[in-house]
Amino acid sequence: MATAMNEPGSKKIAAACLILAGGQGKRLTPDKPLLKINNQAIIERATRVVVPLFEKVFLVTNTPEKYEFLHLPVVRDEKQGCGPLMGIYSGLQKIKHDAAFVCAADMPFVEEKIIRAQFQELGAFDIVVPCPKNRPEFLHAVFRKRCLPAIRRNLEAGIFKIEMLVPLCQTRRLDKNWFALNGFSKLTDRTFTNINTIRGYRRWLQQGAKHQGGLSGRPPLGCVVPEVLRKIRRTLVEQETAFQDRSARETCSSIWSHSSRVARIAHHIARSEGWDPEPALLAGLLHDAGKFADGSYHEDDVPEERNAVRLARRILTGTIYERWLPMVSEAILSTFLEGRATSDIGRAVYDADCLDKLGNLGVVQFFTKKALRRQFLDDEVMVRTSIELTYAHHAPGSLKTATGRTLARARRIRTRSFYTGLLDEWQELGLGEFKIVEEEIAGVVCILVVPGACSCGQPLERRTDIRDALKCRSVVVEYRCKGCGFESEFSFCLPNVKGLPEKPNDRVKGALNDRQAPPAGD
Repeated sequence: MATAMNEPGSKKIAAACLILAGGQGKRLTPDKPLLKINNQAIIERATRVVVPLFEKVFLVTNTPEKYEFLHLPVVRDEKQGCGPLMGIYSGLQKIKHDAAFVCAADMPFVEEKIIRAQFQELGAFDIVVPCPKNRPEFLHAVFRKRCLPAIRRNLEAGIFKIEMLVPLCQTRRLDKNWFALNGFSKLTDRTFTNINTIRGYRRWLQQGAKHQGGLSGRPPLGCVVPEVLRKIRRTLVEQETAFQDRSARETCSSIWSHSSRVARIAHHIARSEGWDPEPALLAGLLHDAGKFADGSYHEDDVPEERNAVRLARRILTGTIYERWLPMVSEAILSTFLEGRATSDIGRAVYDADCLDKLGNLGVVQFFTKKALRRQFLDDEVMVRTSIELTYAHHAPGSLKTATGRTLARARRIRTRSFYTGLLDEWQELGLGEFKIVEEEIAGVVCILVVPGACSCGQPLERRTDIRDALKCRSVVVEYRCKGCGFESEFSFCLPNVKGLPEKPNDRVKGALNDRQAPPAGD
């Protein structure tokens, strides 16, 4: 008999998930799934849990335009006005898997471990329904596709209550004893909450603030031995400070700030994907350690990741983290390979590094970096926002983990929305006119912020090309004014997406050799 679970040790459940977003919201609002807890829509919180968990996730709704930001495939009800039973029927007809987990879009605190345990009970049953308080929760249940004939008969007879399927299908009820035996009793209040009233919404706003993201325990960086964490921080700050100014009185710590964020994001991705988060945390902390190695920057064309591995060995050797060195080294070196990230931890760090530069975080960092380089808000900086828009555009398709891609989809929208609004304000205030255009360069779509005219009032000619850089293929954008002779040029690395031509050198091969044989310690 087919099973709905993967083989032991695998990551995803070999089943589909149906998120039902078709309620009328008579007691609160029809847009209930879009209400926010901790600045995140309820439906987005549920999606964040189930997308990394299942091989395929569908959104069942008759108003897909409300949920475009989720970028999920949509199933519409075959007939409206028949309640969630029709949503289950329509979704089961669409899936190719043998079974599907059905959940409501207004359940903000679904728990991965309960869902996995629920699937373990499927066996030969048609339906597995939790009953944590003796009442069945059919909108947090597993349904086999072979339930379709029974559902169809009930729908045709005008019987729309899901519980009326129980006499027609083999049903496994998970009572409160099951929850107690599995250690889930304390989670039932949160997990099976769906928000129906304004009072309930306010209550869970408070609860959500206490349990951001559904995670508990110590903050990720708090799990690292303090002495090791201090040594990593000190090394990164010293390296960058030496590069910025060997006689500087103030230390420079932007690399440390970035690395500590990447480490925490990588930790989150690894946990969501079912991988060990500890090496992801360490690799995130150390992935940029070689950027300003010994106060230099890309001297002798030595990849910074190689220097980062050297420093990682120096810091971690002789500590309790030494056992993670091979995995951490491989993850760091694989970031050099961009799309060829060679391990799970490498993929987590790669995605974390990209996500740290997207959405609101990315906007803040873009302008902060410009200010540090004595570049402030002017026409030239506006043109360079092309870099941020291009990377955000491609992020959902170029990241390496399901968790990363889900997070990137929302951040792509936020990035585009911010810069579109900024350009609108720029024009409204008479500061100048820019427009956002899409142009294919070397087979890759680039989102360019293009000035409407030269400062002299004449039109600008634009020319684009690509050239090789140390770590990437770089796009070059040139502007020239025939009227006054003004010329300008800027470049940025193309995102590593499908269709990008290979670099005509053997640098990747060299990086692969480095990955296979990490350099010896100092």
